[in-house]
Amino acid sequence: MRRTLAVAVAVAGLAAPASALVWGGTASAGPAHSSIQCNKLSGTISGPITIKKCDPKEKAFKQATGSASALVHGGTLTWSNGETTKVGSLAFTQITTNPAQCPKKGSDEYYTTGTVTGGTSTYTKAGDALSSKTCVIVKTQKLSLAKGTTMSL
Repeated sequence: MRRTLAVAVAVAGLAAPASALVWGGTASAGPAHSSIQCNKLSGTISGPITIKKCDPKEKAFKQATGSASALVHGGTLTWSNGETTKVGSLAFTQITTNPAQCPKKGSDEYYTTGTVTGGTSTYTKAGDALSSKTCVIVKTQKLSLAKGTTMSL
């Protein structure tokens, strides 16, 4: 059960530029960066996720949605204007040193990392790093960002 949660949580990290996956760079462009910070992640590890409240604010990119389970091995986020952001496989690490950032008792906290690999979006670009601290309520499988954190894309 824990492994299933961990894999699903990794997917949720998308949320975040978010969102959030392996910090890395391209061979020719140097270290990856994140240009977008999102303040809200919602959904469940077995269903759809939504990422919103992003900065810089762009009306056409009010929110992004995707399937948490599809994102574990790489998948697509679709923005409110229909443009897409493709994310490579997510990596995740359970955080045990400061679980207090997850607001609900019975939550596990994960550091999720990845890289934007493409898509049609003008809001994100290939090579952007995705990272987040994601909370999973074990009983309900609900996802959120850790208290006081953002998802980076």
